[in-house]
Amino acid sequence: MAGGLRRRKGWLCLAKLIEKEWGELQVNCLMTIMEITAAAESNADLRRATFKTNSPAAKAVVDQLSRVIKEADSPSLQIPAIKSIGSLARTFPARETRVIGPLVTQLSHRNQEVATEAVVSLCKFACPDNFLCMEHSKAIIEFNGVQPLMKLLRGNERTQLHRLFLLCYLATHAGNSEALEQGRVLNALDGADRSVTGQHPELRELVSKAIYHLNLCHAGIHPQR
Repeated sequence: MAGGLRRRKGWLCLAKLIEKEWGELQVNCLMTIMEITAAAESNADLRRATFKTNSPAAKAVVDQLSRVIKEADSPSLQIPAIKSIGSLARTFPARETRVIGPLVTQLSHRNQEVATEAVVSLCKFACPDNFLCMEHSKAIIEFNGVQPLMKLLRGNERTQLHRLFLLCYLATHAGNSEALEQGRVLNALDGADRSVTGQHPELRELVSKAIYHLNLCHAGIHPQR
């Protein structure tokens, strides 16, 4: 009980500092949250113990992370906030779409590192490891995520890699969406850079699966998950 109370007070303190402070202290608070959430991402017990989305303290932190992602004009602030939300992807219920919208918005960010980190975090919402991947994939599409994702064509290899992963997840989990057809996602996957997919057998297999799935959907056949 005492440990839980200390954790809640700690989260509230960090949220308040991010809201009220600026400069190095604000950056350090965001980096602290990023480190905690990164550790919690790979440890279910730690995740349950440190972060419960229905607690006021956790909500305060998420509110501040979302605010920074949307309003800050500094990659040094936005990137740790984006990474933190991504690390917590498996803790958000399907109705918690407010955290997805700001990430989708950053797909169009002028700073490529910010845009890439947004793709990476969205992948954690849409990947099969996330129990709610289908619901989150639909939310990404509903927030108009396909168009800016398709524009990330001239990014570096890391950007291309995660962009392809996310497109495949969206195609596999929400392939009957008109936005995917209108965005010519099938053509993009068909023409995926072989130098990228060739180095990642998992991605090559995922691209083939996504193409198959989209072909069925475009033909009017809706495959079961």
